[in-house]
Amino acid sequence: VGAVFGPAFGFQMGALTLLVSAFITGGVGPWLPYEMLGVGWVGLTAGWLPRLATFRRRLLLLAAFGALWGFLYGAILNLWSWPFAAPGLEGDVGLYWSPSLSFGETLSHYGTFYLVTSLWYDLFRAVGNAVLVLTLGGPTLRVLERFRARFSWEPWVEIKGEHGAEAMRQPMM
Repeated sequence: VGAVFGPAFGFQMGALTLLVSAFITGGVGPWLPYEMLGVGWVGLTAGWLPRLATFRRRLLLLAAFGALWGFLYGAILNLWSWPFAAPGLEGDVGLYWSPSLSFGETLSHYGTFYLVTSLWYDLFRAVGNAVLVLTLGGPTLRVLERFRARFSWEPWVEIKGEHGAEAMRQPMM
């Protein structure tokens, strides 16, 4: 949706889709705001992608974009639970967050935590995103582009003829 309708609508669609589906499926919990922001950012950044000249290249770009966000989304979702993953741990094992860590140590610990706990899940998500975009993205893009073309509105401007009479009306470009 973001790639067709733009970044603002992409963010709204992503975030609100997760919110509505959480209420329908009972998936409301402390992870929901992170899921909403993550999917909202996917839609937002999809709106920043260039519209490539050929449809095939656009589809390949969206597949690569989906694969990249498969990893980023997992990394974002880890943030809601990472600080609470090992409360009361006596020694530093290099995985968990502690208030005494420096910025560099925090990044190092998070990187290790990510590699150990969720890299494989995110790899499956990334591959699944790419495969789904390549198989279903073409028809979906065509439907969304057709909907956008048929139901969008552009203001009209008057063009005056030689004698000051209205010659015709045309959309602004």
